[in-house]
Amino acid sequence: MTKIVAISDTHNRYNKITIPECDILISCGDYSFQGSLSEVKNFHKWLNKQPAKNIISVQGNHERGVEAAFDVSKQIALEECPRVHFIDEGLVEIEGLKIWCSAITPFFCNWAWNRFRGPEIKAHWDKIPTDIDILVTHGPPHKILDVVSRGNMGMENVGCEDLFNKILQIPTLKHHFFGHIHGSYGHKAFNGVDYWNVSICGEDYRPTNLPVLVDISK
Repeated sequence: MTKIVAISDTHNRYNKITIPECDILISCGDYSFQGSLSEVKNFHKWLNKQPAKNIISVQGNHERGVEAAFDVSKQIALEECPRVHFIDEGLVEIEGLKIWCSAITPFFCNWAWNRFRGPEIKAHWDKIPTDIDILVTHGPPHKILDVVSRGNMGMENVGCEDLFNKILQIPTLKHHFFGHIHGSYGHKAFNGVDYWNVSICGEDYRPTNLPVLVDISK
C-alpha cells in the first residue's frame, strides 16, 4: 500500500497546513503568486521538511516566473529539496506507480502554461501514456470538480474537455489529482476513476481545506 498526500493552490500559505507522513507528497501547482525565484526557494525549502519519502512538485498557472526561467527555478528547487521531482510535463515512476504530470491549463488571462482549447491543448494530452496509474494536472477535466461562480450569470464548468476525453482512453487510471478551481475542492468517483480537487485555498485565498490522504494499492 502506498500512502499519497496531495495538495494544490497553497499560494504561499503552505506554512498553515500540516502534512501527514506519506510515501509520496504531490503538489499540483500554484504554490506561489508569481513564481518568483524567492517563492520557488521558500516553498521547496518547506517541502524538504515534510515527512514524505518522495515529493512531486508540478507547476501551475501562477508560476509565471518558473515558466520564464524553468532551468534556474528547477536548480533552486533541487538545491532546497533534493528528493523533489520538479515538473512542468512528464512521467514519473515511484513505488511501482506510473504518474503523469502536467502544468498545462486552458488559456485564461495569459497566465503560465496556458494553451488554447482545441488542437493546441489536445496535443499535450495526447502525450499522456495509456498505461498510467495516476494523473496529476494543475487543472480539472470538464464537469469534474470544475465549477466556478459567474455571479449573476450563474455557475460554469471550466474544466478541459480534451483532457476529459483523453482520460476515457486510459483503462489503468485509478486516481486523478488537480486543483486550480479553488471553490470545487473535494472528491468525485466517475467511470472507475477517483478524482480529487485538492485546492488548499478557497476562493478567498485563505488556506481553509485539508491535504488529501489516499492509500493506493498497486
